[in-house]
Amino acid sequence: MRVSTSQAQNLGVRAILDQQARVTRTELELASGKKILRPSDDPAASAQLLALDENLKTTEQFQTNIALARQRLQREESTFDAISNALQRVRELAIQANNDSQSNDTRGLIALELRQRFDEILNLANTRDANGEYIFSGFQGFTQPFSVQPDGSVTYNGDQGQRQLQISTSRQISVTDNGFDIFQNILNGNRTFTTLDNPGNNGSGVIEPGSVIDVSLYDQDTYTVLFPFSTQAGATLASNDFGTNDTLTYTLNINGVDVYSADDTGVPPAAATLDELATEINQPANIAATGVRAYVDNGTLFLGHVSPSNTDITVTESFSGFTPGDGDTLTGYFGSNLDETTTSAAINFTAGDATNYLIVDSAGNVETSDTYVPDARIRVNGIETIIDGQPLTGDSFTLSPSTRQDLFETLQNLITTLETDSADTDDLARLHNSVNRFLTDVDISIDSVINTRSRVGARLSALDTQEDANSSFTLSLQESVSSLQDLDYAEAISRFNVQLVSLQAAQQAFVRVQNLSLFNFLN
Repeated sequence: MRVSTSQAQNLGVRAILDQQARVTRTELELASGKKILRPSDDPAASAQLLALDENLKTTEQFQTNIALARQRLQREESTFDAISNALQRVRELAIQANNDSQSNDTRGLIALELRQRFDEILNLANTRDANGEYIFSGFQGFTQPFSVQPDGSVTYNGDQGQRQLQISTSRQISVTDNGFDIFQNILNGNRTFTTLDNPGNNGSGVIEPGSVIDVSLYDQDTYTVLFPFSTQAGATLASNDFGTNDTLTYTLNINGVDVYSADDTGVPPAAATLDELATEINQPANIAATGVRAYVDNGTLFLGHVSPSNTDITVTESFSGFTPGDGDTLTGYFGSNLDETTTSAAINFTAGDATNYLIVDSAGNVETSDTYVPDARIRVNGIETIIDGQPLTGDSFTLSPSTRQDLFETLQNLITTLETDSADTDDLARLHNSVNRFLTDVDISIDSVINTRSRVGARLSALDTQEDANSSFTLSLQESVSSLQDLDYAEAISRFNVQLVSLQAAQQAFVRVQNLSLFNFLN
């Protein structure tokens, strides 16, 4: 085969260029530390690197989200800490004010501090995060969650949303809590029912918050504890008509108002039971005129004021329709022995210390009755409470299902109570009842703050755990990237030296081949 001079030169040049290209590539690998400089170097590995890089960037964003979530939750936790401290101080002030050694003036001073605490808690409820967004306004980050109305009430302006951040491919975490759930959606009383004294009470009775003893028996009805007068009324109206056949008439009068009348003709028939007699007394027109209502329990007729009153109840039984000299007689329901010389008799039920109590449901039906004993347990349909002190006849207390009451209303109620002068026994009883209710309600409010704070702490702990998991995943991704892309420097340097030698050999061979020409041997 004949090899031309130009062909030999071209082959030599190509060999040098090939070796130079290899050396240059190895130099680039050594400079960058990467063995894949462009996708064509290893298409499969390049595709894997793109996927790994995307995962790394996504995980990096998750770590950024975790840092932001931690900042917001720490802000929220510190706010809850301040609110808890303020509420504890409010509770201490309430206990201090509930002492009978306090005067109206000292209670007024306590109310002044309570107003400062009210403003402090309201300001904390309107806390912003580092971005200037309100942390308790739900999704409405730039809407102030709480504002005071002209009547002193506090309105929630946010919504019930809960903002979240993605912290992994399959996990989101809440970074806010809405103010409605924390400060407004709070059950009052003992969370099942609440106890309330009637503002018109005249005695010194103070009712406790109570508790549930059998939830299966509680029917969520509203019950009223009444302190009525116990009577000796019977179920029989007895009359004797002697001589002339007269129409003997009986009239029952309560507090100067005729409420019932019957005669011995039997049309209409006289009340034959205490329940029938109570029905007559409780006619709406009669109740409106007398202010008295009748109750029957265990064979006893009770009379009570519709509204708390320290006035007596006077029952008058009258006898008419007889013929003088016939000796006609009549015995009334309340035991009055009437005749032509004693045509009427009054029975006075004197107001004073209560000796009996009734519990009636929302329809006015009697559930139970008993003798009142201070500090004794009063039970009805699975719930119980205790009344201390001495109620007067006519006083009443209510046991009603718990309702939602916001924290600010609870604080306002206490401030209003302490700013109201208390001088008499009944005033002090109202004060004690109000403060006792506040202590129960504020304890539940404190629980609401503590429970939410606990959830915030759990989320912070979850952030730490997820951050560690993301870090481990990032390290795993980086190891995968390294295995695909990072250069083995020892191998590359060895290869580089070999390639340099090869380049030098190619260059020297080219020089030698260039001198191999026939013209060099012709003279």
